[in-house]
Amino acid sequence: MEDYLCLDIPPFHVSYKRWKKYGCKKAEERENIKQALSQASGGYCMYCYSRVETDHKLQGQLEHAIEKENSDKLVECIPNIGLACSNCNSSFKRRGERKRKQKLQGEVLKQFEEKSKCSAERRKQCTVPCKALRKLQEFYNKMPEAEMIPQPMGAKGRESGEPLALQYNVLKMEFQPNTNQYTYSEEEISFIQKHIQRFHLNDPQYRTHQLSDFLKIIIDGGGMIPQYEYNNLVVELFADKIRDKSQEERVDICSRIYVAVFLKA
Repeated sequence: MEDYLCLDIPPFHVSYKRWKKYGCKKAEERENIKQALSQASGGYCMYCYSRVETDHKLQGQLEHAIEKENSDKLVECIPNIGLACSNCNSSFKRRGERKRKQKLQGEVLKQFEEKSKCSAERRKQCTVPCKALRKLQEFYNKMPEAEMIPQPMGAKGRESGEPLALQYNVLKMEFQPNTNQYTYSEEEISFIQKHIQRFHLNDPQYRTHQLSDFLKIIIDGGGMIPQYEYNNLVVELFADKIRDKSQEERVDICSRIYVAVFLKA
């Protein structure tokens, strides 16, 4: 299969600067972490991949992978903080939150608070997940209603040890587990699919239509790639895949995809 027909959703690697302070409570630290996360994601929501930064205005919200209400240490835990749109952060992520909080109480949370070297008063400005946070995350992801791939931490499959990742199937116009790059167990595939369902990535009401619009623009524009801020990461990934093609090749590729997807008998 041509590589432009399955777009691998990349992991978000955040570049934190040693001379900057990051956090949630103080305005300057909050702005610093927002900018670092936006740069890592390309200005997109880390869960649904819709644009959250337009014209240098950042509309995204800081999102705690493991909800900060579980422990004071999680409030300013830098690796636990991602960037999301309001729908993903305030609506989709919250489903089952009360159950997750109830399940997380007890010994596992106590161990995290004891073994984590940070404190609510004296933060270490850690920029990578410590062992205590990873262990807490592993327990968290085993709970019902917690089948989510946290960003930018990411997650690994319990059986395969492979990173849990998504890809976008261009011919189906939908997200799916990235089985091109990784070999997953049935349980891990189910986990990724539940993540996709939680954030409504393939639901008719919420799924992105930006790539289909982009295909029409390429066809109507004679193969010219438009220079504007794309509204969804999948468009940027697709544009990068066909950038080295000639204009004629781009028109041919986009026309064949458009016919295959939208003009089926």
